[in-house]
Amino acid sequence: MDVLTRRTLLEGALGAGLVATTPGWARKRETVLAGGAFAQGVASGIPALSGGTLWTRVDGLERAGYIVCEVALEDSFRHVVDRRRVRVTPGADGTARVHVNGLPAGREYFYRFHTRSTESPVGRFRTRRPADSAEPVRVAFFSCQNWQTGYYTAHAGIAGEDIDLAVCVGDFIYEAASDPGPRTDKIGPDQSAQTLDEYREKYRMYRTDPNLQALQAAHNYAFCWDDHEVESSYYDEHPGNAQGREARVPFPQRRANGYRAFFEHMPVFRVKGDPDRIYRRVPLGVHADLILTDLHQYAAPPPCEGAPSEGPVILTPCEEAKDPKRSLLGAKQRAWLESTLTGSKAAWKLWGTSMMLMALDNAPGQPFTVGEWSGWEGERNSLAASLRAKGLKDLAAFSGDIHTFFAGQWTEDGRFDTPAVGVEFVSGSMTSSGIAESFGGQGSFTDQVKTINPHINYANTSRRGYAVVEASESELKVTFRSPQTVKQPKSTVEDLARFRVPRGYPMVEQVS
Repeated sequence: MDVLTRRTLLEGALGAGLVATTPGWARKRETVLAGGAFAQGVASGIPALSGGTLWTRVDGLERAGYIVCEVALEDSFRHVVDRRRVRVTPGADGTARVHVNGLPAGREYFYRFHTRSTESPVGRFRTRRPADSAEPVRVAFFSCQNWQTGYYTAHAGIAGEDIDLAVCVGDFIYEAASDPGPRTDKIGPDQSAQTLDEYREKYRMYRTDPNLQALQAAHNYAFCWDDHEVESSYYDEHPGNAQGREARVPFPQRRANGYRAFFEHMPVFRVKGDPDRIYRRVPLGVHADLILTDLHQYAAPPPCEGAPSEGPVILTPCEEAKDPKRSLLGAKQRAWLESTLTGSKAAWKLWGTSMMLMALDNAPGQPFTVGEWSGWEGERNSLAASLRAKGLKDLAAFSGDIHTFFAGQWTEDGRFDTPAVGVEFVSGSMTSSGIAESFGGQGSFTDQVKTINPHINYANTSRRGYAVVEASESELKVTFRSPQTVKQPKSTVEDLARFRVPRGYPMVEQVS
């Protein structure tokens, strides 16, 4: 790709008629709010070919009004290419989002919001590359950022990465302040969020962190949810683990509250006619498609009620989990997923799935937990067999939830006895406690992960962090990156392990 200077960017914008003049409404200063603050920063969503969705929140909003959004070629805002007003209301918790369009593909822009007296921080976003772009694609995957458990040192690492997109595969918030940790700042009430205002409070609290704000200001951001955006281990209308807290809101209403707060506080517009849908495909050029799925909204209840769903315990084999009719995806999403994966023309299919696909056994054939895909292994295995029968190649899944780094092969039975369908990288957690921390004294299990599960090539049960993937024509490169500690406000982020996956060969090779 030719080097784009600021001058050529400006000339391209002028040629497309994008440099905005100040419209009449902007001269009528009384139409724009006089005050307010932008304490939660800014965020940009999934990149569009000719624009993007931009988000912020106005604190101290007492009445509905307008703020101004500006998009420019540089962070000095010398050359503004889009300026428009955005309505904000107390009924939406002061959140605002706007989709800007009419911009050239594959270019970088800067944006900010302002009232008459205050300005937001400056954010950066990119429009999506053209479908025929052959540039390597770089994406960071992260999940599980429990506020109490640790500082957001890994977020600062992602903010500094040279990537096209940051992807959260779930647990952006934790509905309950339950895990102990070093942070005592702004914890809020130690109760599960159940009302709409309580969920909103969680998002506001999490986004006060400067490293999380820096991450979202630096990169386009895509996401799917896991369980803690509503309640631990919930599935569809089936309540989850209340963690000893009294239910104050009927669960269907609680779920609706969690969903509404999620969409208010994310840079995305709800899908018309399907307002709670989050599964989607994000094309990233010839080398990669990103496919995101929802593993909670459409799911059958957990299998083997009464069996432990978490923890390193020997489970009696759960026959219910092997029933292929029990679905985690739901029929409509399952059909969409298969069609999207097998229909993709991209070199690599990057599947963001909030829970681990590979079987994780703590004894041969007996799962460590039925809270991951192992609780729906019948569907998992039938999906794998169907994708392999249809000739799908070069699939790489990126998951979270289990708070541990793993890398290995996803096979037709989830284990080592059948052919591989693709590879999987479990990107640890940003702060949430891992297996080694949560289950002290279980070293004999964590030390033998690869022995019991030979389809898993790499395991690190004690470090926190994220994964960075680079997709090119011939190979997939993946790096696990980790701060030395999340127990201190500042820590050096370093490479934990590096891998490659050759094109056409679904095996993980650790290179360092």
